[in-house]
Amino acid sequence: MSKELDHEILRFLKDGNLTSSLEKRLREIISFNLADILGRQNVLKIFGNEKSAVDDVFQDVLSAFWEKRTEILKRNLDNLTGYLVKSVENKIYDYARSRKWKKTFSLDSKTDSESEESTFLEVFHTEEGAQRDPLERILAEKNFEELRNLFRNKEKDLCDFFYKKLFSDERADAFASRKTMQARYKSHERLAKRIRDFVVKNGITEEEFSMIVEIYVSEVCEKIR
Repeated sequence: MSKELDHEILRFLKDGNLTSSLEKRLREIISFNLADILGRQNVLKIFGNEKSAVDDVFQDVLSAFWEKRTEILKRNLDNLTGYLVKSVENKIYDYARSRKWKKTFSLDSKTDSESEESTFLEVFHTEEGAQRDPLERILAEKNFEELRNLFRNKEKDLCDFFYKKLFSDERADAFASRKTMQARYKSHERLAKRIRDFVVKNGITEEEFSMIVEIYVSEVCEKIR
């Protein structure tokens, strides 16, 4: 089935011919991913109704594919269906971000001043039992995966950084026991800069970032501690 769909996508990219079967399959892919990624309640919250949701994503994905057709054809992709599905997923996340008012924040690479330290700590700590926005949670889970990939093979350094902010030097020592204070400080400076760039690039809110850290500590740090 995917090979047949690959051929239909290829024909669309070459001559703009949108067959009824391609439209039907694309709408099915969109409908499935909307429910799978956002859930029905969030679909209604963002789009108003399910039909509008599918229509909006369908138009955007199709337009993006047509505009990028030359680039896509040059890449000679083996799995156009997979590329299409990924495009649908990304567009759904874009809608989740754009339809929600977001108060983003930035992190300075310097973390030695009292005011910057306090600001950073406020972001890391959340009130226990605080109400979580389900859309924020969805975006946090996606961005957690991106953060994990960004810091692959640097897990201990990042956990040391997070634990120092969240708990104490004693608990963080499990990740940086062999580092000098100067080496640790320099490492934290570099990490703060990379995290700041990651936050700005992805338009992450304070609540999202707090959840990302929470997930990272649970899924990564606690398992290697």
